[in-house]
Amino acid sequence: TTYANNTIERQQPTPLGVRRRRRTGRRQHIGRRKPRTLKKRSCDSQRILIRSMAKARKNAASATPLPPSSPNNNMNIGEYDEDCNDKRGRGQLKWKFTHFMTAVQYILRIITSTAFSTTAMAFILASLFITDEELQSTSMKIGMGYLCVAKPLLSTLHICCDIDLGEKDGKGGRTMTRIIAFSFLLSIICNQFPKWLSAFVACCAVFAFGLASRQLVSQQSQSTVIHSQLEHTTHNDDSNVFQRTWSRLSLKERAALGGIAVVASLLIENFIIWVVSATYQPGIDGSPESLQDNGRIVLEKLVTKIFNVNAPRMAANALQKLRDSLNVQWSLVSSFGASLVCLELQLGKKSQRTLPGLAFHAVMTLALARVIRTISFFLTVLPSQVPNCYARHFPPPPEEWTEWLMIGFLPNSRGGCNDLILSGHATITSTLGCAFTSAASNTSFSIAVWTLIALDYSIEVYQGLHYSVDMWLGCIVTCLLWQLTKPLEIGGDREQQNQNQNGNTTKGSTVRPPPLNATIVGIYALPAILAFVVLTVVPEAYVNYFLLGFSLWVGVIFARFGFTNFLQHVLLCELCFGLGAYL
Repeated sequence: TTYANNTIERQQPTPLGVRRRRRTGRRQHIGRRKPRTLKKRSCDSQRILIRSMAKARKNAASATPLPPSSPNNNMNIGEYDEDCNDKRGRGQLKWKFTHFMTAVQYILRIITSTAFSTTAMAFILASLFITDEELQSTSMKIGMGYLCVAKPLLSTLHICCDIDLGEKDGKGGRTMTRIIAFSFLLSIICNQFPKWLSAFVACCAVFAFGLASRQLVSQQSQSTVIHSQLEHTTHNDDSNVFQRTWSRLSLKERAALGGIAVVASLLIENFIIWVVSATYQPGIDGSPESLQDNGRIVLEKLVTKIFNVNAPRMAANALQKLRDSLNVQWSLVSSFGASLVCLELQLGKKSQRTLPGLAFHAVMTLALARVIRTISFFLTVLPSQVPNCYARHFPPPPEEWTEWLMIGFLPNSRGGCNDLILSGHATITSTLGCAFTSAASNTSFSIAVWTLIALDYSIEVYQGLHYSVDMWLGCIVTCLLWQLTKPLEIGGDREQQNQNQNGNTTKGSTVRPPPLNATIVGIYALPAILAFVVLTVVPEAYVNYFLLGFSLWVGVIFARFGFTNFLQHVLLCELCFGLGAYL
C-alpha cells in the first residue's frame, strides 16, 4: 500500500513552484561543491608552478652562463615581468616629462607673446608722461629690462623647451636649432662662474669634438685619386696657375688657408694700431678733444632716466655688471662652435652645408672685415674719447726700429687708442652672429641674439670705448660682407670629384679609424690643454707668440700630411684661445 501510494504521488504532476525550487536547490548545491574542488586544484597547481620557477632560478644562477652567440642566452624566468615593469616606469616618466615640458612651453609662449611686448612698450611710453622720478625710473626699467634682456633669454629658453619644433619640419628638423640655442643659453649661465671654469668647459668641448669627428673613411687614398684626376682634367686648361691650384683645393684646405689669413690680418692690424697711436702727436702730448657723438648723448640721457641718477657715470658700474653677467661675446663663440659640431656630426636634418664651408665663409668674412678696418683707421685718425689713452696703453715712441717691432707685436687685446673705424669688436661679434644664426635658421632666435648684440654695442658706446658710428659701420659692413661671400661655401672641382667618389664607393670600401687608445687621446688632448693654459695662465703679452706657434704647427701638418682631422682639431683650439684673448 505504501509503495502504491508513493507511486501514485510520483506520477502526479509536480507544481511549477516546487519544481523550480528543486532545480534551484540542486544548482546551488552543485555550485557550492564544485568551486571548492577547483580552488583546491588551482592552489595545488600554483604551488607546483612557484616551486618550479624557484628551482629554475636557482639552477640558472648556479649554471655556467651561455656564450653570446647562443640563442637561449636571453631566456630567464621572470625576465618578461621585469621588462614590462621597466617599460611601464619609463612610459610614466616620459609622460610626466612631456606634460611638464608642455606646461613650461605654454607659460613661456605667453610670457614671450606680442601682448607682453606691447605691455612693455606701454610702460616705456607711459614713463615719458610721469612726473615722479622714482616711478618713471621703475616704469622704464620694467619696459627696457623686458625688451632688451628678459625676452631674448626667455625666447631662447622657449626654443630649447619647444617639443613641437621637430614636427614642424619633419623628423629631426630643428635638432640643430635646439642645440645651438641651448649652447647660447648655457654659456650665459656658465658666465656666472669663475673664468677658468668657462675656459675648461670650452676646451673640454673642443677635445671631445675632436675625438668624435675622427674620419670614418680613409681620405688619404681618396685625395690621391682625386688629385690625379684633377691633374688629368686640368692639364690642358688654359687658365692661370692660381685658378688651377685653387680649384684643386677642398673646402677643408681652403678653410685652413682662411684661418692662416685671419691670423696674418690680426698680426698686421695689431702692429698698425701701435704705429697709428705712436704717430698721432696730439694723443701723445695729452688728451685731445673728442668728436661730438650724438648716439652717445642719447644713450647717456636714457641711462640717467632709467637709473634715476644725476650724472651718467653714476650708472657705469651697474651697466658693466650687466655686460659681464651676460658676456655676449663668449655666448657667440660657444654657439658658433655648436653649429660647427652639428654640421660635422650631421645632427638633425641633413643639410648641404658643411663644417668646412661654414668655417671658410666665416674666416674669410672676418679677414676681409679686419683688412677694411685696418685701412680705415690708418687713412683717417680719430681722437680717442678716453682721457690719457696713449699713456695708459703704450710706452713713449722708441728710436730704434727693432723696438718698434717688439712693441707692435704685443697683443692689443684691450684695444688701442685711435683704431676706431671700424670697430674690431663689432666685426668679430657680427661675423659669429651671422654664422650660427644662419645655421640655426630660426627667426625668433635670430631676433633674440641680435637684440643682445645691440645691447652690448650700446653699453660699449655709452662707456666711450668707441664712437657710435664705429659700432654701426662695423656691424653693417660685416653683415654685407657675409652676404657677399656666400658663394665661398660652395666647393670647387675637388668637392665635386669627392662627391662622385663617395657616390661610387661601396660599403666594403670604407675604412674605419683605429680604436681609441692612450696615444690618440694624448695627441688630441695636447692642443686642448695648451689652449686652456693660454686662456688661464699665460699673460696677454705672450698670446701672439702662441698664435704664431700654432699657425706654424698647422702649416707643417698641412705640408706633410695634407688636411687631416687632427689639423682641424688644432685649428679649432687656436680659434678657441685666439677669440678668448681678443674678446
